Amino acid sequence: MKKLYNLPEKVLDIFKTANNTIQADWTIWDPDVSENLFQTNLIRNQLTKNLDILTPSIALELEKGFEREWGTSKTEWKRIDIWISALNIIAGAANSAFCGEPLCRDPEFLSRLQIHSVFVFLGSLLISSTPKPIRFITGYLIGWSCYFLLNRVIKICLPFVEERLHHNAMLKADPAYSWVPPKDGLQWMIEECYAMGDPSQLNPRRIIHRLVFMNDISMHSTAYTTQNVILDLASADPSLGYIEALREESARVLREAGGKWTRQAVAKLHLIDSTIRESMRMTPFNSVGLPRTVVDPHGISVQQGNSTLQVPRGTVVAIPVEAIHYDNSIYPDAMSFQPFRFSQPGAARNIVDAFDSTPGGDGEKPKPRSSATVDEAFLGFGFGKHSCPGRFFALNEVKILVANMVLHYDIEPLKTRPKMTPIIWLNVPLFNNGTVRVRRRELVELL
Repeated sequence: MKKLYNLPEKVLDIFKTANNTIQADWTIWDPDVSENLFQTNLIRNQLTKNLDILTPSIALELEKGFEREWGTSKTEWKRIDIWISALNIIAGAANSAFCGEPLCRDPEFLSRLQIHSVFVFLGSLLISSTPKPIRFITGYLIGWSCYFLLNRVIKICLPFVEERLHHNAMLKADPAYSWVPPKDGLQWMIEECYAMGDPSQLNPRRIIHRLVFMNDISMHSTAYTTQNVILDLASADPSLGYIEALREESARVLREAGGKWTRQAVAKLHLIDSTIRESMRMTPFNSVGLPRTVVDPHGISVQQGNSTLQVPRGTVVAIPVEAIHYDNSIYPDAMSFQPFRFSQPGAARNIVDAFDSTPGGDGEKPKPRSSATVDEAFLGFGFGKHSCPGRFFALNEVKILVANMVLHYDIEPLKTRPKMTPIIWLNVPLFNNGTVRVRRRELVELL
């Protein structure tokens, strides 16, 4: 697997394959937004590199999001839709890093972002499932819907972006100009536009489109992970004390950090890290994932045991994610949710060793790793040199979210865990029966 997924792009393509998956020609419109690695590099470099700066504001928006979505009553239970509340909480927190205030607290802006993201995701599925002879009809209808929804987002945040561009232009013209550039994704995006030396990149509509695209590719996957962590914890046997253990760890780490979440403090949430990884293992977004297209005219040769398989050009290769995640020879009692499976020293190494001992394993012995680290036995964030570039940012965000959740709320146990809805190779989030009752709890004994 490692050799296959580290082949160069001229041999095994990911970018056009990914754009075809989301039907970017119809749903994104601007090829410079969908094909340029601008956003990917911004997420991989600036957002990850500046997590020290971004973490406090992300934590604050997560706390406000919980109060808004889950309530503040310490006496009454409130039934919440896990998917909707997770999406709303994540949207505000992520955009505190992407564009900052006031947009990250503007409910109309966040709502329009979410609607656009849903249309891109569901629309691409609909286009892909339409027979090719009439696909242009579906593509046309979905495409214009996405364009209309994009313009609704642009309308609400255009004045904000134009003002930011004005301040940047003034500062470029006069270094003594009285304005301090904020540290957020939008600012780094504008600075990168200047560095490219292409005036068209400074078009405010294109900048907003890039901002929307960053939300499209990150918001739902993060909310999906959040929903599954909540469902897994709520449906686990209460006598096992999983939530209590997470609560104790969160309280201790937060106390040691002086009551404020920092990147360094978040890195100490080892039990939460393991819980997230186990939840992602149990319910991956794709049953089959990591699609790549063979583009080398001569095809590629894949070693399978003692035989060699010749894969011709144009073939899409993928990995059976669920088959690996549910393999009892790799994960003992694989169908059982064990949130602390990865928390023991050497646990990740042992799991990868088990994978390497199976037919087709690469035989290497990597070091133990966190949830953000990818390997052949855990494919929640992809694999190889094109693993999810936003995984460090997303994991940092979800770890704070889970810590806030167990510290501030009681969750009524579920008798059974609701199942996700499988559509083709995807596991689609629950919209109807994914609910749980929650209640605000006292914190006096924790801090």
